[in-house]
Amino acid sequence: MIKSGTHRKNILVIQARPGIGDMCVFLPCIKEIGKKYSNYDLHILTKKRSYGKDFLKYDKCIKKIFYLPEEAGIKLNYSILKFIRQNKYQKCFIMHYSLRYYFLSLLANVKKIYFYGFFKKKESIVYRSQKSTKQWLKNESLVFEPKIFYKNNIQKIDQITFGIGGSGFNKKWDIEKYIQLAELINKQKKFNILLAGGPEEINNAKYISQKLNSLKISTSSICEKKICDCIDYLVQSKIYIGNDTGFMHLSGCLGIRSYGLFGDTPPDYASYNKNIFAITPNGSSKITHGSGMMDKIKADYVFDQISTHIC
Repeated sequence: MIKSGTHRKNILVIQARPGIGDMCVFLPCIKEIGKKYSNYDLHILTKKRSYGKDFLKYDKCIKKIFYLPEEAGIKLNYSILKFIRQNKYQKCFIMHYSLRYYFLSLLANVKKIYFYGFFKKKESIVYRSQKSTKQWLKNESLVFEPKIFYKNNIQKIDQITFGIGGSGFNKKWDIEKYIQLAELINKQKKFNILLAGGPEEINNAKYISQKLNSLKISTSSICEKKICDCIDYLVQSKIYIGNDTGFMHLSGCLGIRSYGLFGDTPPDYASYNKNIFAITPNGSSKITHGSGMMDKIKADYVFDQISTHIC
């Protein structure tokens, strides 16, 4: 059951896509909604896999984040309906094509409901979220700024993050190429390499560390840490280089110059963030889901793209 209950006026944003990256993509739009209706408490309803509670805990624009229950069908509908009714939302912003959330909001007597529509279209999620937000807020001049707040007094060090994780093997760069890239970087300047991934990348991180330590390149890993603890390590880095994964989006939203390796997902996915630069095989602009070209991205090509910013 979703915990709820408040006596203040509330508005709700429903963001039902599951990943960290998805939440980062929608974050600039959510923050603009919060600014527009600053006299309301802004709540977000999202999925647990977004980890929104972990990396948005210092954002004063967002009052509360709720996770959808691990339920399905009628039981899920009932839980959502009860949650919306209890919180007495004045407005609901549904960042999704959805029959379910619209009609549940309607049944819960939400006064004003904003949503994409009922039937999904083939379009960029960045384009749709920003276009809809401008229409909802009646402001075509909105400037969307992705930003994650963190603890004060965290200092930058000579560290580069390698984002070795990914939601699928097809999105991952070969770990041998990370080793090659680290060698090229080390010849220009010595950095600590921070290896960022999930529990499934722990063995890969150990392998990379062993190889790099033998070359006298220092490494550290956050693959075993919780997302809320990873932020303090990520923000120390000067550059992120790695797969199209949650750590790329987190780094970009932390203000870190981030290079995403796109060989199997559309580089447009990073277009919401001026800190993220897409590296595709030989600069190709035709990469999309299922392109299967991560192996076409060479270590020396990546180094050429980043070398002028290593200082």
